[in-house]
Amino acid sequence: MEFLGIGPTELIAILVIVFLVMGPQDLAKMGGTLGRTLRNLRQSGTWRAVQDASRQLRELPETLAREAGIDDLKETQRELNAEIKEQKAALQDLDRQLTAWTRKPEPRSQKAKPAKEEQTKTDPSSEAE
Repeated sequence: MEFLGIGPTELIAILVIVFLVMGPQDLAKMGGTLGRTLRNLRQSGTWRAVQDASRQLRELPETLAREAGIDDLKETQRELNAEIKEQKAALQDLDRQLTAWTRKPEPRSQKAKPAKEEQTKTDPSSEAE
């Protein structure tokens, strides 16, 4: 993680040097001054303006999408997808019906043969005739 192009080890080295040069008392005064300065900065109108601009930039894609009507397009897409699924199901049902209507029936002679064979196997009187 870098802060202003300074790595963590470099930052620690700088803080140690500042502590040695300034001493503990001056360092405490400098920390208090830095804290007051940061508080004043955060309470200023400029800071609020920067925060508002940052928030607007983060929300910009959503705002543009809303203004362009992307939500409406997505809803229309969902409706169309539902309609397509319904039509697909109807076409599949129609295809099944058409396939059933156009299927060639099996000849009766093929259906009758197994029935006669079963009768002859189970009915001994038919063999005598």
